[in-house]
Amino acid sequence: MRWRLRNRAAPAPTGLFERAAARFNASPAGAKVAGLTRTLGVPRASIGAAAASPELVRVTVAWELTWYQWGVDLADPTRAVFELRRGVDVAEIDAAARQWNASVGEGGRIAIGLPATAGTAARRVAAPRR
Repeated sequence: MRWRLRNRAAPAPTGLFERAAARFNASPAGAKVAGLTRTLGVPRASIGAAAASPELVRVTVAWELTWYQWGVDLADPTRAVFELRRGVDVAEIDAAARQWNASVGEGGRIAIGLPATAGTAARRVAAPRR
């Protein structure tokens, strides 16, 4: 018996953070992360709620030398992903945004969940410098 594979589209993201990651990945911010990753290596990332609105999601991406935060407004699909803040010291990022719950893959794509080997490195970046 031969099995035929069906060409199925990937399911649409349903969770708030998954939808935010999909919008982020389709934006110029995703391209910026890809470029910085080529230069600075694989960063740590987190996706979380922003205080301003229940439909506003904050994406934080941090390398050893720099970090960026972007906002994704899921209430307004026409609004572009926008930069919230950036800096040079990971200790400047509030503790909630240093909960590294996402990963950065090929082409700068953000995804919920950490790769299996990222736990130790993520904890090292999360600790403030003294």
